[in-house]
Amino acid sequence: MAPDTQVNPVTIVGVLILITTAVMSVLAAVDLEVLALQASVPAVIGIGLVAYGWSCADSVVAAKHRTVLKWTVTGLLAFVILGFWFGEMASRANTSISLSIAGSLTVGAALGTVIGVYATRINQTNEQLAETVAELEQANNRLAMKNEQLDQFVDVASHDLRNPVNVAKGRIELARADSDSEHLETADAALERMTALITDLVSLTKAGDQIDEVSAVTLDAVSQSAWDSVETKDASLDVETELEISADESRFQQVLENLFRNSIEHGGDDVTVRVGALSNGFYVEDTGVGIPDDLRGQVFEDGVTTGGTGAGLGLTIIKQIATAHGWAIEVAESAEDGARFEFTGVEFPDKWMDGSS
Repeated sequence: MAPDTQVNPVTIVGVLILITTAVMSVLAAVDLEVLALQASVPAVIGIGLVAYGWSCADSVVAAKHRTVLKWTVTGLLAFVILGFWFGEMASRANTSISLSIAGSLTVGAALGTVIGVYATRINQTNEQLAETVAELEQANNRLAMKNEQLDQFVDVASHDLRNPVNVAKGRIELARADSDSEHLETADAALERMTALITDLVSLTKAGDQIDEVSAVTLDAVSQSAWDSVETKDASLDVETELEISADESRFQQVLENLFRNSIEHGGDDVTVRVGALSNGFYVEDTGVGIPDDLRGQVFEDGVTTGGTGAGLGLTIIKQIATAHGWAIEVAESAEDGARFEFTGVEFPDKWMDGSS
């Protein structure tokens, strides 16, 4: 037994059983063979309880002595009847009635003690669950407060920050009428970057992993719509499929817009972007510079970027939306050594499941 623990009821009951058995054995006026037969069972039970209490029951029952003793008393009472029955049977043979009754009560005490041990474990488990539930409730309350603060921040970012940015852009346009200073171009580029950061930040925090409604959407149509929403410069889009998938159209278009922007930003103004079908999903690839091998496992983390002016949030948003749909994403290399994003685990409408187009 560890030096900092106290003797627990299991050990106490075991010792009392051994003492009672020894006393009854001394008082019993029976032959040695009969005594050995009658005393063997309570002795074994007593030794077993002492060993159990000594080796592994301390931490389980130390805090709940009353529960253990309560069940011990219950076991004793339950076996009083059995004790009298054993005594009656013992009176017909060359045995000790008192030792027989003591043996039957020993069985009851042992059973009650074992029940008490498990009752204690149940009680302790219930208490721990109650504490866990209370902690979770407190955590939920704190999380609700954080979410409320986050919503307020997003509202500020999406409205209050946009207004001064728009005012500044308007002033720059007015200033260009009087000057063609390169400083105006720099300031305008900075405001464009700020606008993109606000958009990404609002998208990342406001939408989260919410999926409003999943429906059948055509990869070609959504790709064209996303392409029209992006400043494509001299880049070109090639959609090689008429595949239909099950998706939240608005959020799926957001995925494609971010991928297209990423391809144009990193692949150059004349990059070609291709969208095609996979057996269990779709891919988006480009003819740009690709993604280095050592970054492919990190590109979806916040703030990780392969260069350019982005803040590293675009791919994080893509990952977030894909996860909300239940899709998996893998980063690979395209046939032209560009970047390739493969989306798998995509659900298809029934007609695609049947193999028809």
